[in-house]
Amino acid sequence: MAPPSAILVVDDDSSTRSMLSLSLRRAGYRVLTASSGPEALEVLSKSPCGALITDAQMNPMNGFELSRRAKALQPSLRVAMVSAVYDMADAASLPVEIFFQKPVPLEAVLAWLK
Repeated sequence: MAPPSAILVVDDDSSTRSMLSLSLRRAGYRVLTASSGPEALEVLSKSPCGALITDAQMNPMNGFELSRRAKALQPSLRVAMVSAVYDMADAASLPVEIFFQKPVPLEAVLAWLK
């Protein structure tokens, strides 16, 4: 599978969002960021992305709802979810390929993106 054209990182926690986006940029990826589900949908409506990495627990829209709406906007979008509370069983009915537990395991994220 070819690396994604751009990766959208969504997290309402600025330190997690910054750490992950910086690490992905250093690995050579083009990264876009958003601090909420509605902001992420706005980005996706304007910019094609190959992958979405989203936190599960956010307000006003959580990562579960964001994954559904994001796939409706960009059907070929690959989706990963990150959480300290939830796991893949919680996302079983969603268009989520993989679930990463916090703290975000960068090596596992990079392996998924390749």
